[in-house]
Amino acid sequence: MSTSTHPDLPQPRATHLWFERGRLVVQLQDGRELACPLAFFPRLAAAPVGELADWRFTGRGTGIHWSGLDEDLSIQGLLEGRRAPEADARAKALAPRLRAARRQAGLTQAQLAGRMGRSQALVSLAERGALRIGTPYLRTVLEACGLPADWQP
Repeated sequence: MSTSTHPDLPQPRATHLWFERGRLVVQLQDGRELACPLAFFPRLAAAPVGELADWRFTGRGTGIHWSGLDEDLSIQGLLEGRRAPEADARAKALAPRLRAARRQAGLTQAQLAGRMGRSQALVSLAERGALRIGTPYLRTVLEACGLPADWQP
């Protein structure tokens, strides 16, 4: 699905946001409502209700940010039907190392998430290889587990 943009038209801006029946619903400044399945966004779909509620508009309503979930969506992207990017091969390859580090430290996913200041849902998705993550995330996990940066399972 694509939308055409015209330079003279104002950028679409959101004014309200809510969740219902497994969907993210956004009301735009011009009165339109846009609904997207949460399944389009794995971090949101896996998040507890309390973390879903911890969001804010960015760019005067052109984006939405969830700091606890490390998730950002643009209103234009929602209008275009963009989903969250699929996990890449690197994320899938890092997943077993993430699990092994947490287990060696004797931590649950919730405990690791607390140490990292992130959600348990994010840790779970990363350990399943379901999120695009990279070396910076791995370093954060190793640090939270008290393991050296060159640790190998």
